[in-house]
Amino acid sequence: MREFRKKQKRLYNIMRAVVIASAVYIFVYIGVQPYIAEFNNILDTVLRYLADGAVIAVLATVFVYYSKYGKTDSFLNYIEHELDDNGYYFTSREEKTCESYSAAVLEDMKSCGYAIDGKCEIDEFDFEFVAHKGNSFLYCVNVSSLDKNDIIAYTDVVLNDLTAHKLKRKADAVLCFITDSAQKSALALSKNITTLGKKEQIKIANAIVNTELGTVYFLGNMNTKCRSIIAEHILNCELPLKEKYICSEKTDVQRELEEHMKSFTPEGFNNGTFFAH
Repeated sequence: MREFRKKQKRLYNIMRAVVIASAVYIFVYIGVQPYIAEFNNILDTVLRYLADGAVIAVLATVFVYYSKYGKTDSFLNYIEHELDDNGYYFTSREEKTCESYSAAVLEDMKSCGYAIDGKCEIDEFDFEFVAHKGNSFLYCVNVSSLDKNDIIAYTDVVLNDLTAHKLKRKADAVLCFITDSAQKSALALSKNITTLGKKEQIKIANAIVNTELGTVYFLGNMNTKCRSIIAEHILNCELPLKEKYICSEKTDVQRELEEHMKSFTPEGFNNGTFFAH
């Protein structure tokens, strides 16, 4: 993946240089064209052809770049943030049970003006509460032992709830799992952000709270509204986070993801045979 991104960056720089140079040339040509036409018709014809060539060069480089890298750019951007993020974070809350921790988060969100749907069931899945204000949402789930299948299933439910039930076309949602034990397969998805729409109008970020250890796993190095919700209400901290709330050591799942991404190819991604997690 790293080599792929280097090639992408080189082509991006080439495309950027071609666009800037062409724009400058065409702008200057438009300004001096009347004088050149009076001075020498042949020179004017040559410069006009060069202007046409500059436009074609821009279209060609833009087409090549986006046809080769356009579909993978957003995906790889999220993966790079996962790999470069801190391993996990420490919460400032002192509650040590799922029930008391979720109750503390609930009271905090009430005090911040969120509307609360407590102890609700959505598509036969139980939620401790759902908090919402405008286009910001927090779905809280208490579970004794969390695995990958739980995250996948609840993510589908939240996505359906936002789009089909609440009819949202834009939303920043946090799916928070408060647990006594999170399996490794679940932690592999802790920094995942599910998006919907060409411009990613809907984002669903995961956050896993291990009450026994006082740790929170989430994507903390991408500046999104979801990160603000997690920091403010789940960690009960202000951004930027202080050093005492950060564990900079990488986790095993990050190291394994780094190794796995070495086999990344755009062909595999585009035809649906390559998955990050």
